[in-house]
Amino acid sequence: AWQQEFVDIVNGTKEELSPWREVNHEINLIDEGKQYKYYLPRCPRALQKQLHEKTNRYLNAKWWEPQAATQAAPLLCISKKDETLQTALDA
Repeated sequence: AWQQEFVDIVNGTKEELSPWREVNHEINLIDEGKQYKYYLPRCPRALQKQLHEKTNRYLNAKWWEPQAATQAAPLLCISKKDETLQTALDA
């Protein structure tokens, strides 16, 4: 099944980057000159510890890299029914 072929990328956050594949994804921006308004990051207090843990996990796995930027898409912190953190980019 396809799950076995892609087991390295469908089983949660790994401690390292997945192997480079011949075809990777591409994000085509509709308007490269669009400027977003800056909003201070907001996360419900009940989810802040989970956000901190997720951020560190993604930084350690090198999925995210700290960068200086003039703008960024807002990161939404959403509480799932089981009260765990769900993050989404509002881009």
